[in-house]
Amino acid sequence: MQLDQDHSGVFNVNYLPLQGLKTELSAECWLVLFEGQVVLNDEGAGEHFLWFSLEKFQPVIKQDAIVTGYFHGKAVGVVELTTLTVEADTVSFRSLLSVSDSTIYSLISHGLQILTSRSEHAFCGCCGHQTREKEGEWAMVCPECGHHAYPRISPCVIVLVTRGDEMLLVRHHRHGKESTMHTLVAGFIEPGESAEDAVHREVFEETGLTLGKLHYCFSQSWPFPHSLMMGFHAEYKSGELILEEEELCFGGWFHRDNPPDLPPEFTIARKLVNVFI
Repeated sequence: MQLDQDHSGVFNVNYLPLQGLKTELSAECWLVLFEGQVVLNDEGAGEHFLWFSLEKFQPVIKQDAIVTGYFHGKAVGVVELTTLTVEADTVSFRSLLSVSDSTIYSLISHGLQILTSRSEHAFCGCCGHQTREKEGEWAMVCPECGHHAYPRISPCVIVLVTRGDEMLLVRHHRHGKESTMHTLVAGFIEPGESAEDAVHREVFEETGLTLGKLHYCFSQSWPFPHSLMMGFHAEYKSGELILEEEELCFGGWFHRDNPPDLPPEFTIARKLVNVFI
């Protein structure tokens, strides 16, 4: 089994993800999803969002339930519904993650990305034939040409740029004109590019600034839909702030003792800021 690691570098043994599909393994509790929401269970003991039986949902399960790992020593799985046939509250993934600890975050992130992979790789990217699950791996295999499609992981960098006691924060158009939340420069790593090169390129492209020393801090799985965020601190070197206006609507320097509205605590952006302030 592969162990999940928290941001301090200490392994989190409360959620142990499986390394692949095991059809002979039955789950003792289930993460139930419907239309991008987690279906909350208020009938049993334990974690409020986990169901301990799928009996109510059997007629409306979208595809085979998948056992993903062990949650506090109990086998746990994920299942998606076509229709919500019971009276139950639902909550968005982001809302649940915002009030969850690292164990629950790992469970949800892992399950979501397995389901995303099942959906994205339902048909072979080489010959178009319908794929099937492979026992012992998280792969979808084409029975026609043998192509293996594994869950996609998209590497990204996110960076807190500092200048003495100041930090560079930006606002994105995608968060909406009414949002007051300030966040960090981030972007995907290009083919053939190192993470460090991506940090320098993204900061220069989005702000016109050049950087000095970089310090890698930690990473975070980001299941929207399948990113791996690698977090850095970087020292400002030179340049005037010139925003890439198609993506950013604001950018500025803020003193560490007087930050503006920041991302939620569970995000890697906030964790990078918290280390600085």
